[in-house]
Amino acid sequence: MRNFILFVIFAMLLTASCSSTKTSLFGSRKDKTEEAKGTSIGRTLMPATPIREVEEKLVPVEEKAPSPQKFFVIIGSFRDPLNAKEHQAVVSKDGFKSEILKNDAGLYRVSVMATNDVTEARNEIRRIWAKYPAYSDTWLLISKGR
Repeated sequence: MRNFILFVIFAMLLTASCSSTKTSLFGSRKDKTEEAKGTSIGRTLMPATPIREVEEKLVPVEEKAPSPQKFFVIIGSFRDPLNAKEHQAVVSKDGFKSEILKNDAGLYRVSVMATNDVTEARNEIRRIWAKYPAYSDTWLLISKGR
């Protein structure tokens, strides 16, 4: 009985020691989600998702010059301008005001924000990702000099 009591005390001390260092008996970390770098959502840490950024030259659409801003939040990209207009109608139902941009390769981009502040554009992308999962492929277009 004495050996059993000593064994229980030893096990309790070992468990307390391991929990204070956050390691298991075999040396591995107990909770890797708390150690990960990233943004916190609730109590679990999620790795930060990188924002896709593309730099391209914009050209006029139907003789209308593109916005003079440098950074655009793109919520859709299409080869056919009619598809871009249809997508523009869809995103307007979700409360977005948008404009259609065209790059020099002939692709039509649906932009929901134009700004000269890259941080503001990145924050808007993250906000869209969090609030509208259907637009999880939203990305940042950086306008090349015209």
